[in-house]
Amino acid sequence: MKFEKIANSVGTIGLIISLVFLGYETHVNTQTVRATSNDVINNTNIEFIRMLAENEKLGMLFEEASESWNELDETGKRTSNYLFIQYFRQNENMFYQNRIGVFDDDLWLSHKVIVTSYFHKNGVQEWWAVRRGAFSEDFRNFLESSDKSAGLKTIKDL
Repeated sequence: MKFEKIANSVGTIGLIISLVFLGYETHVNTQTVRATSNDVINNTNIEFIRMLAENEKLGMLFEEASESWNELDETGKRTSNYLFIQYFRQNENMFYQNRIGVFDDDLWLSHKVIVTSYFHKNGVQEWWAVRRGAFSEDFRNFLESSDKSAGLKTIKDL
């Protein structure tokens, strides 16, 4: 009888240690997934910015389209459409990654200010009127309900 109690106690202690170790491994794995996701998001943003910075015409077109979509010629609209889709799709991804707790709140807030600044530019609003259906309802609601006055200055404003 005494041997059974000792064996049960040892088994219980072993189970508790296993559960603590499993909890620790889950925590470390969660942190690794978050770090990897944040790194992927960061690299995607860096590549987009690099593309605009290294191709002066593309960077200028992005800014011009942000100011006035309707004044662009057909080629400018075509290229800007792809740029805007890429830009807002990246931000839609960050929006959802933040919502599920993978993308850090502080990082999201810094991106949120920039994306809403661009969103409220006249040219983006002209484009958005015909392309808003390409994005999820939650992301559309987030952008459309954002405070226009809370944004940062964009390149053209500097």
